Amino acid sequence: MCSQSITLVTVIVTVVLLLPLSHEQLQLGSQPIDDQALLVRTPTFSNHLQAYQHLTSHHVHLRPRRPVLANPLHPPLPGGIPDTHRPHTEAKTTILVPKDNIAFLNPVQEYNRDLSVAVIRAWNEMRKEEAEGKWRRKRENWAKGKVENSEGEVTEVTEVKEKEGGAEEESANAQPVAGPSTEPKFRAPQITILEALSATGLRSIRYAKEIPDVKVVLANDLSPSACEAMRTNVALNGVAEVPRPPRANGIVSKAEGVGAEAEAEEEVANKKSKEDEAAERTGRREGARGGVRVNEGDACALMYQHRTPTARVDVVDLDPYGTAAPFIDAAIGAIADGGLLCVTCTDLAVLAGSQYPEKCFSNYGGVCVSAEYSHEVALRLVLNSLASTAARYGRYITPLLSFSIDFYVRLFVRVNTQADKVKQVASRIGTVYTCGYCQSPTIQPFGRVVDKETKGATTGSNGSTCEECGSTMHLGGPMWIGAIQDNEFAKRVLSSIEGQQAEYKTWPRMRGMLTMASEELDSPFYFTNNKIHGFMHTSSGPTSRAVSALLNAGYSVSRSHATSGSVKTDAPRSFLFDMVREYIKTNPVRLDKIAEGSPARRMILKPMSHTVDFTTHPDAKKYEKGEKVVYYQTNPTPNWGPAQRAKVVKAPAPGQAKRKSEEGGEGVDGEIKRAKMEVEAGEEEGMNA
Repeated sequence: MCSQSITLVTVIVTVVLLLPLSHEQLQLGSQPIDDQALLVRTPTFSNHLQAYQHLTSHHVHLRPRRPVLANPLHPPLPGGIPDTHRPHTEAKTTILVPKDNIAFLNPVQEYNRDLSVAVIRAWNEMRKEEAEGKWRRKRENWAKGKVENSEGEVTEVTEVKEKEGGAEEESANAQPVAGPSTEPKFRAPQITILEALSATGLRSIRYAKEIPDVKVVLANDLSPSACEAMRTNVALNGVAEVPRPPRANGIVSKAEGVGAEAEAEEEVANKKSKEDEAAERTGRREGARGGVRVNEGDACALMYQHRTPTARVDVVDLDPYGTAAPFIDAAIGAIADGGLLCVTCTDLAVLAGSQYPEKCFSNYGGVCVSAEYSHEVALRLVLNSLASTAARYGRYITPLLSFSIDFYVRLFVRVNTQADKVKQVASRIGTVYTCGYCQSPTIQPFGRVVDKETKGATTGSNGSTCEECGSTMHLGGPMWIGAIQDNEFAKRVLSSIEGQQAEYKTWPRMRGMLTMASEELDSPFYFTNNKIHGFMHTSSGPTSRAVSALLNAGYSVSRSHATSGSVKTDAPRSFLFDMVREYIKTNPVRLDKIAEGSPARRMILKPMSHTVDFTTHPDAKKYEKGEKVVYYQTNPTPNWGPAQRAKVVKAPAPGQAKRKSEEGGEGVDGEIKRAKMEVEAGEEEGMNA
């Protein structure tokens, strides 16, 4: 009896020690916390830890509590900020970044991270709507369906209700019928996100704090120093993975006919869960309860571990330093059906340049194009790589959003499995013949979708010379020639961020780029008014005049997000050059200054084949003055672009440090200092967070 009393007193005392600190205790002396310091010291942390260990040793299970915050963005850290780190705040997340650059972080990529959070949130809502629709259809089919009794006869469910008594065998085989008080409710299944190349973990932490229905974010990196930085930042933000009871899957619903008592207990548990969520939220957005699990290892090996259908994740994010090509195969196999693949490639010199066609082919299976629309070609080359990789495994991709941003491309695609869709991939991939002078593109798809069998072969309509200027044609691709934007999904993302300027620092640019994506045409490639006039050595007028001519002729027109002043249209290239010839009639050029037989002279003298009307069209006004939307952002700071690779710290081999110490050498510290030099990192050792 005495020992039990002592144990009870110990439990009471230790519980008191675990009570959260008051606001006064969160001040250093009598002075309020300096907001610039970001973090506060907690001298009683060791006492709390000892008390918690004492409770767990006596089998008293307490739910671990997150530290009380002096500021929702700045959680307390015992000991304050180390001298070797600097704080970095983004949205509602503050992390510590090593000053010696052993873990990569590029602040320029904040727009990339903001956009990714918004896109995944919108995709999650779309996924829940699809899951709920499927769940309701299953319930309706079950209610209208038929059940088989023990004799093998088919009986309507409504007839089962009317049977009196009945044999026990029949009641055992019959489907349970839910009463009015036990009507099950749909619950959206939780999602798992895998960030293969995490570095500081900033992106993974933001996903856990800002995206609802997230179960866990798997944050992986090959670098031990990066993983150590991740663990520090995860603990700092209070988003470490905490085991929770599994939630019911929205598609496979809980058994119908659950008693009212169990339903009531479940509602109470849900209410308590919401209260706990509000109590422990550290800068989290509503519904965001995910945790982060740090993994140190090879990115491809981790993704291949999730290759089986039951182990697949819902979202895979690839954001490497350079090309994502080495990780695409593993990522495609790790995504569940309907899942989202987010890909960043920062090697635009390869994708959109003209100096490395062999490197482009080896990385992405296609050759780049030297033209003004090269940045759109870059997107289509990456999509071709994704589509062809998925097709090898009987899967297909659906591009949702594809952006060329600053010095990189960012793509969001859905991955599904369906045999007939895979057969249509050839019709969405093809080669592009581009004129070396006027840059006129001719697209040659590898196939076409027909409703009946045909024996006619599909051949290219162009020869080796351009039909517009007579110059040599150059081959580009294979590349994706289908749609690169889902206009409806872009509108969904756009509506989801309305009124959330406080949540995203780059909100104006997000709104502008998503607006363009929601209106962008499916037609491949864009043009700029200055460029097409320059081919014929003439000055150009306002873009709105060219847009008016296109609209008056019945063609569709939209902006392209890739380049300022660019226009996309379904008009043929011949109409664009006829617009220039019509302009030359009132603004003649001096033919004596243009060499005989030159491509420019041939283009000017070529007869027109279209009627061009420059009368101002009402819909062309927005191209003249524009709306109050940031369509194309200018670089806000100097040196806006890729950051320097992360440094690699090579630790000495096992036993080497001990041997040096015995020989009077510098030991571990000296060995690490000598090895702490900037070297060429692997694809995973310098990542965009």
